[in-house]
Amino acid sequence: MKVGTDKVVFGHMHEDHSLELALVDRLPVRRALVIASGGDLAFALAGAKVEVTAVDSNPGQIGLVRLKMQCPPNLEELCFCGKVDHVFRRGGPFLAWLFDWPQRRPGRFRVFLANLLEGLLPRVVALVHGPQAGARLNLDAIRLIRRRLERAMGEPAASNNPLLQVLLGNRFGPDAPEVWSESGIERWKHETGRIHLRTADVKEVLATSHGRSYGLISLSNLPDAVEQDAWDETVALAADALATGGYLIVRSMLVASVVSRHDGFFDLDHTVFQDVSPLCPVVWVGTKRCAAVAG
Repeated sequence: MKVGTDKVVFGHMHEDHSLELALVDRLPVRRALVIASGGDLAFALAGAKVEVTAVDSNPGQIGLVRLKMQCPPNLEELCFCGKVDHVFRRGGPFLAWLFDWPQRRPGRFRVFLANLLEGLLPRVVALVHGPQAGARLNLDAIRLIRRRLERAMGEPAASNNPLLQVLLGNRFGPDAPEVWSESGIERWKHETGRIHLRTADVKEVLATSHGRSYGLISLSNLPDAVEQDAWDETVALAADALATGGYLIVRSMLVASVVSRHDGFFDLDHTVFQDVSPLCPVVWVGTKRCAAVAG
């Protein structure tokens, strides 16, 4: 099977998964439900002896993860075969120039250009992808993305952050994420039997799951892609599918925090974990309460 960029959006996941791995030993049930995407999180959790259900509504992403499970010699190529990866590879060097990275001393012209693009970007997105997409990518979201990017570029270890390197068009930089390192691959390639792939909507999988069967549910940046009512329904279904003490983890590119009318099923976990994701960090971590969940 050949992976086509017309179907694959993410060749790999542009998120730091250290939080999920830090929680593995706390899970009440060593079963996890994750968004498949490029497979990174599924492989990392399988390497930590967790049974993983990886779901994605895009069959191209499931096909990509299945190819990676065979650990072929062109693994590096497969990690950069998605549409988003191509955008970062082409646009990342411009971002690096715009913010004068790694020196981080942009002159007046570059600052003016960055401010101009900040105002134009939602309008460009609306023209290309429709007004709904443009409305979601509003100016507040653009400012948040810019602040996150500037903060990531200013970190002392920024040059060794592989996710930032990818964003700036430099592939993985000096250090690949642990899951794609030689030792990381050795850990998960013998555990791929723990990964169960499904081409499906995550709500469908949650709705048909046996109650309280998961210890961890990681929904990536799903709230960026769905409306509030759909997000509320997803949170309720996730609460029903989690064992007591299990974790729900949410990331976001477009908002600093997420809320749902079903947040009461969870205790918010304020434990601080390092997250080196430059644009899509963890914004919400909830621990399932003991209270029963209404069906």
